[in-house]
Amino acid sequence: MKPSALLVAIMLVTAGLAADSRRVEADDKADFSAFKTFIVREGRATSRKAEIDNSLTLQTIQQAIREVLSSKGLKETPDQPDLIVTFSVSEAPRRVVTGRGIRDMQAASHSVGTLVIDMTRAGTSSPVWRGIYVDDESNAANLAKKLPKDAKTLVSAYPPKKKR
Repeated sequence: MKPSALLVAIMLVTAGLAADSRRVEADDKADFSAFKTFIVREGRATSRKAEIDNSLTLQTIQQAIREVLSSKGLKETPDQPDLIVTFSVSEAPRRVVTGRGIRDMQAASHSVGTLVIDMTRAGTSSPVWRGIYVDDESNAANLAKKLPKDAKTLVSAYPPKKKR
């Protein structure tokens, strides 16, 4: 294989890896229409970057989750909620190759964040709904800015559509 063809192949593969992804899983047996109230617990962060592992970032994600659930008709309550919502964020650096040709190729570091939102029926330990969003940004500051939007995107898929 010629070096230029190899370079094109590598760039195509790394471009696919850089794309954001999301996945939602739900308990097929859960009656989501029965859930009327919720509480959002404090989130957790795992990162060496201060932009990610701080209370302000976690609060903005928490607020984004609240807004979407409230817009869907659920009521937030601290006492005996139907759903307990928890979330966590992790961030890790990833090396990527940028450039259009062999002469201007450079290695760069990106921040890849994973946001996991779980909704658990009160009194149980296994989630009835889980959303996972993987976001690849050029740096931790950009990732921190995007995480609330990522949370809204995930929670907008609640409740799950009924399978036919």
